[in-house]
Amino acid sequence: MEKVNGNILFSVIVPVYNVEEYLNQCIDSILEQSFSNFELILVNDGSTDSSLSICSEYKNRDERVVLINKKNEGLSASRNQGLLEAKGEYIIFVDSDDFWVGQNALQEITDLIYKTNVDIIIHEESRYFSSNRIECKYNQNKLKYFSGKFEEDALDLVYHHLYAASAWNKIIKKAILIDYDLFFTLDKIGEDMEWCAKLMNHLQTYCIYPKSFYMYRQLRPGSIVFNINEKVVLDIFMSVKKGVIEIENNKEILQLAIKNYWSFYYVVVLMHFDKLSPTNKKVLIKDLAAWKNLISSGRNLTVNKVNRFYKILPFSVLPQFMSIYAKVNLLYKKTKL
Repeated sequence: MEKVNGNILFSVIVPVYNVEEYLNQCIDSILEQSFSNFELILVNDGSTDSSLSICSEYKNRDERVVLINKKNEGLSASRNQGLLEAKGEYIIFVDSDDFWVGQNALQEITDLIYKTNVDIIIHEESRYFSSNRIECKYNQNKLKYFSGKFEEDALDLVYHHLYAASAWNKIIKKAILIDYDLFFTLDKIGEDMEWCAKLMNHLQTYCIYPKSFYMYRQLRPGSIVFNINEKVVLDIFMSVKKGVIEIENNKEILQLAIKNYWSFYYVVVLMHFDKLSPTNKKVLIKDLAAWKNLISSGRNLTVNKVNRFYKILPFSVLPQFMSIYAKVNLLYKKTKL
């Protein structure tokens, strides 16, 4: 492993849990990068399939691989453990059922870092349905700027879904995460939401890496998309409630950007309102109605679509309508597999 100034530039953290079918592709796509100054931290989270054996094989043949074997505690605990062990200047998270394409992404991102020394590099993922069906929206083409001060451009980044609740589409200075204690909340579904929202308060500079190299695997059996239940919806709702109430930044533009960020996940709750029990529906609908200004136009692309429905539908029927919309959308996605 070639080191620059004696330091590892990237720590790539991959939590692993029962993904034997996809793990080789994920690990190979990272280790095949032309740039080699990184460590790959595999955090086995108590897998019961052959995932640990696969990780061990890679550790034995590549000195860049660090293997952490721990009891099953969930995605957040695995990411946190990897972050604590990381030696790199920048942190990259990868989900173990996803993978990268191309061999030059890390080299080109390194070039961006040396030119700009930014706090965060944001990249836009591709949706991987099959080898014959890969989609990228390229919303980045609609941005006004591709680098600069994060606070000044945060509204644009949130509006076009470039800054969204995904840990894996961001490459972040480790010092920011450690200095501000930005670890993932345990025992909660949708841990990326709160983490990404908190991160917004501590970013000074950013740039966009324009190539889509991250393949985000769609509709994998066992993934959260197939298992959205009442607990998931309640966790998302509580994250939105906490996020909207506790916006901690006193900078007006950034405060609005964070509110717009949460508006998307408010819509997610509406889309899965049908998963709630009658009792919880009665409880949640009061708060949802009180926050309906979150679906005003101009917050982000998805909220704009919901706003068009809201213009012709009373709020009382909007959750039911959005739940039907979500089911139709899921069926449409399945046709792409």
